[in-house]
Amino acid sequence: MTATTNRRRIHIACRTLSFLISTYIFTVNLYSQIELASFNASSSNAIQKNTTTQIKKTSFNDYLIEYMKLTTPLPLPTLTYYDPHLMGGFRNQHMRFVAFVNKAVEHNISQLLLPSLRWGDVSQPGWSVGHEVLFDVVYWNRRAGEFGLPRLVRYEADVLERNGGGREEVIPCFNVSSSMYSGLNEKKWRNKGIVLRQHSLWDYLGEPSKYAHCKHQNFDSHKEIPNGPMTYLVPHGGTKASGRLWWEYDAMQRHRSKPDELTGKYPDHLPIEQAVYKLLIPSPPIRRAIRESLDEAIGTSNINKPTVVALHPRIEHDMLLHDICNEFMQLNLTKIFDSIRIMPKFDLLFVAVSKALVDGKPPDKMNRYKDLMRIALENKIVLNQARNYGVFGSKDQKGIPMLESGTSTTTKIEFPIMEQRNSNGLEVVTAKSLRVTELVASVVNFFTALEADAFVGVRGSTFSQDVFSVRYYQHQDRGDGVGENNFVVGPNGMRQLFGPAEPLPCK
Repeated sequence: MTATTNRRRIHIACRTLSFLISTYIFTVNLYSQIELASFNASSSNAIQKNTTTQIKKTSFNDYLIEYMKLTTPLPLPTLTYYDPHLMGGFRNQHMRFVAFVNKAVEHNISQLLLPSLRWGDVSQPGWSVGHEVLFDVVYWNRRAGEFGLPRLVRYEADVLERNGGGREEVIPCFNVSSSMYSGLNEKKWRNKGIVLRQHSLWDYLGEPSKYAHCKHQNFDSHKEIPNGPMTYLVPHGGTKASGRLWWEYDAMQRHRSKPDELTGKYPDHLPIEQAVYKLLIPSPPIRRAIRESLDEAIGTSNINKPTVVALHPRIEHDMLLHDICNEFMQLNLTKIFDSIRIMPKFDLLFVAVSKALVDGKPPDKMNRYKDLMRIALENKIVLNQARNYGVFGSKDQKGIPMLESGTSTTTKIEFPIMEQRNSNGLEVVTAKSLRVTELVASVVNFFTALEADAFVGVRGSTFSQDVFSVRYYQHQDRGDGVGENNFVVGPNGMRQLFGPAEPLPCK
């Protein structure tokens, strides 16, 4: 059995994930309004407020019926992502996904082809996972109409592809076994040795010639060839260099380039991006794992309503070596911890950090920069000390408990699959077996940070920038008129942020 065959089986298994989850459907109000002046141990803690989250358990059959109903395609133009997977880290991929959705809205396209949307793991080149593994498709499709966003739909050839001229054979523009578009070779384009940024996959669409009708840029109607094949699939993507979607997203930020002269607040994101923030929530297995991880951490506290601060220090080795974005950041974890000492009393610190990129061996390139190497080694020591003794703690004095949820929580998540059953029921796969551990850990970290009473992040990180913005819009929707307890830590200390995050200051 070849590696490609195994990979294809995993792809098929992942696409069926949404059919299998005996899920929780959340009516979510996760985030409490907390004013800085009242930010203390007696605050109304969002994480403790399980009563604000209405959980409804549904049977597998009910979920399956709803999933099938909501993802059924119609014979209408359907935007299809033709690259092997979205590119970049988790939030960079999110930016590209926002641009992809925006393209559909701009052209009144009401459907996105779900199996064409795959998210990659930058630590595992060539490996990716279906959109439905990470995110709740049912929740998105239920509410998409409220915001004028397209639905996510399954691929059905008899609905989305047709032939003319009396032909019986359908020439599909989408390969269900590989989740690739227009005859693209999976073995080539999902090879770990391929550098997607160096290729324009558009040049390879429409080959061999029977797929010629698949290569088109007609966004406003389906592509039809007289007496020939026709497809409702509309290809969009582009990975060469930063990629077309990156620059399309950048164009969506141009109106936000300058802050208000009086308030210093940057303009809000476009309504489409705000809508994506609202509708893109974690899949049920991930959501449940986040809940259990937080409940377990809080359960060790003897405080009735512990106050939780989330910190995204961005001290991983790759950022230490990023000679553009790192100038906006405080790279020394000791100094970051010193900055948060001034915050009102809190009871648990959640740290969103890649354990592998802090504890692991620094890349050889860092040997050329003695100052960075010293910082990397110090950060590792300080982080391990906080793990052992708590933040601000030591051998002689217990500090504030610290939670690192990303990787540890990810290892506990089991994703059911349909293909295999045994006497004990459904077989499951893990993020490790799918080779997307770092990607899932990033998803866990991001959505955990949203639930904290306060968040401390950095400039120049797409992860921090998005957490700032999502938290801001959550408070804005409730109309509480109060700051969202976002703080920016940098080379000159820490300050509170009001409004959404600024556009990314480095690219």
